[in-house]
Amino acid sequence: MTTHIATDRLYTADHGWLKSRFHFSFAEYYNRENIHYGVLRVMNDDIIQPHTGFGTHPHEDMEIITYVIRGELTHQDSMGNKESLGRGSLQYLSAGTGITHSEKNEGDEEVHLIQTWILPHAKGLQPQYGSRVFDSEERHNQWLHLIAPQGTPDIINIYQDANMYVTELDQNKTLTFELGKERQLYVKLMEGDAKINGIDFKEGDAAEVSDDDLHVEALSNVHILLVEMKRA
Repeated sequence: MTTHIATDRLYTADHGWLKSRFHFSFAEYYNRENIHYGVLRVMNDDIIQPHTGFGTHPHEDMEIITYVIRGELTHQDSMGNKESLGRGSLQYLSAGTGITHSEKNEGDEEVHLIQTWILPHAKGLQPQYGSRVFDSEERHNQWLHLIAPQGTPDIINIYQDANMYVTELDQNKTLTFELGKERQLYVKLMEGDAKINGIDFKEGDAAEVSDDDLHVEALSNVHILLVEMKRA
């Protein structure tokens, strides 16, 4: 089953310096029918204006994953990490017992990112930070595995049985993701237009997918993010 979620159905918060579309209840948006999808608790589609950003603030007991679509995001945290990441880069923060961090756009162009929160398998875990800068060819017309459960070699590990993948698919190309038994997907079309499981998707649309493999036909050049997890 594929449940299509049009981008214009998402709650939009516009603070001037920040425009966000919330896929699930977050901040001032509350909908008891839309709290989470499995262990996926938050997916925010954020555009941050130049020379602004999120000041230092706390988190705990959450797996926080940020994927940069365009621009350059600067992260700094209480564990001593500071770096700037551009298009196609990934940042992971396990808040665990508690951390503080900031996320700033220190450049002259907008930053567009997807921030995803995943519930960890337990509370009070050791905080950790990781990031990766990928060559665009690694995600060109194929799935690039970004995030995986603990014990998966050569990939950023998180404290949950969940995975994240990304692809940049050329126009008229097709790609399939095989969904395992008792697993489910959340798919986000970040850029471009596509037909996904026979449904027309516009830029910004998303879907919940279960009991079906994922079949993507790129109607233009597209950029797609997947979160794969155990079925709730």
